[in-house]
Amino acid sequence: MTADEAVALAVRQNPRLSAAARDIVAARRGVSSARALANPSVTFTPGITGSAGSDEELLVTQPLELNGTRSARAGVASAQLRRTQAEATVELRNLVQQTKNAYYELARFQELQALAQDVLRTAEEFHRGVRRQAEEGLRPQIDPVQTEIELNRARQQVTLADSQVSTAQATLNTLLGRAPAEPVRAQPLMTEASSAPVPDTAPPIDRDTVLGQALAGRAEITAETAQREAFVQEARLARAQGRPDLAPQFRAGSITRGVQQTGVGLGITLPFLDYGSRRNRIRQAEASASAQEARVEATRNQVRQEVSQAVTRLEAAAAVVQQYRQGVLDQARRLLDASLRALQLGAPGASILTVLEAQRTYRGVVTEYTTALANHAQARAELERAAGSVPATLLPGASPDLRTSK
Repeated sequence: MTADEAVALAVRQNPRLSAAARDIVAARRGVSSARALANPSVTFTPGITGSAGSDEELLVTQPLELNGTRSARAGVASAQLRRTQAEATVELRNLVQQTKNAYYELARFQELQALAQDVLRTAEEFHRGVRRQAEEGLRPQIDPVQTEIELNRARQQVTLADSQVSTAQATLNTLLGRAPAEPVRAQPLMTEASSAPVPDTAPPIDRDTVLGQALAGRAEITAETAQREAFVQEARLARAQGRPDLAPQFRAGSITRGVQQTGVGLGITLPFLDYGSRRNRIRQAEASASAQEARVEATRNQVRQEVSQAVTRLEAAAAVVQQYRQGVLDQARRLLDASLRALQLGAPGASILTVLEAQRTYRGVVTEYTTALANHAQARAELERAAGSVPATLLPGASPDLRTSK
C-alpha cells in the first residue's frame, strides 16, 4: 500500500469524514428550509353548542414576510452552511495528515523490524562462530558470554519492534476505517524517498508564497468568517422582526353547516412594542460578531505560526537526511566491515568488543536514518496541511458549491 492509496482509503471509509459530509447535507437542507415562505396558520373554531364559538369558524392567515425576515433567515442558514463546509474541509485535511503520519510511522517501524531481524540473524551466526572457536580453544571463554549477551539484546529488539509494528498498524487501520489487526504493509521508506526525493542541495522554501497560499486557502479562516457572518445575519433578522408585515387572510363564518359568510382580508402586523427582548437580541448578535472578528484574526495568526513551524521542520528534516546521505551511512558500514575483517584476520587490537560496538554503531545509524526519512515525509504532510493544499473536492460526495469552498 502506498501513501496515496492509504489516503484514498481513509477518505472513502473513515466514519468521521462520512459524518462531516452528512453534516453538509443537513446544513444544505437548512438553507432550503430558511428560504421557504413561512407556513400559513389555520384556525378552526367550530361551535360546540348551538351557536358558533367565534365570529368565524375558519381563519387562514399567510404571512408574506415582506419585512425582510425570510432573506435574513436564509442569510443565517447560508452562513451556517459555509461554516459546515469549511469545518468538513478542516476534518478532511486533518485526516489526510493523520493518515500520512500513521502510514510513515508504520513504514518506519516495519523497516526497523526488518533491521532488528537482520541484526538478530547476524548475532546468532556470530555467536555460533565464537562459541565454536572458544570450544576449540582458539578464543577466551569470556567471548561467547559477550556474544550471548548481544544475542539476547538483539532478541529483545525484535520483540520491541514487533510490538511497535502492531501498534502502528492498529493506528493506521483505525484511520482507514478497518479492523485494528487487519494486515497492512507500507511501502519502504527508501522507495518513498525515491518517489519524493530529498535533493542533495534543497532550495529554500519561499515562505511568503506558502503563507499567502495558506491565508487564502485555510478552511479554519473560512469557518470563523462564516460564523461572523451568521451573527451579522442574526442581528439583521432581529431588526426585520421589528418591522411591519402583511398577512392576507381568508375568513369563513361557518363551514360545518355549509360555507357561509366568507371573505378575504389583509392583516398588518405592527410589532412596534418592545420591552427589550428584540433590542437586546440585536445588541447580543452585534457583540458576538465583533468578538468573532477577533477570532478570525487570531485564526490568521495561528495559520502564520503553523506555516512557519512547518517550513522550519521540513527544512531541518531535509538537512538531516542530506547529512546521512553525505557519508554517515557508508562510514558506519565500512566501520562494521573493517572490524569484522580485522577480527577474522587476527589483527592487533581486534576484539569481540570492537565488533559488537561497530554493530551497535551501524544499527544506530541505520535507525536514525530511517527515522530521518520518516520525519521528512511527515514534515511534508504537515506543510501540506498548514498551506491548505488538500482540495475540498476529496470529500465524499462533494457538490459543486463545495468545490469552490476553501
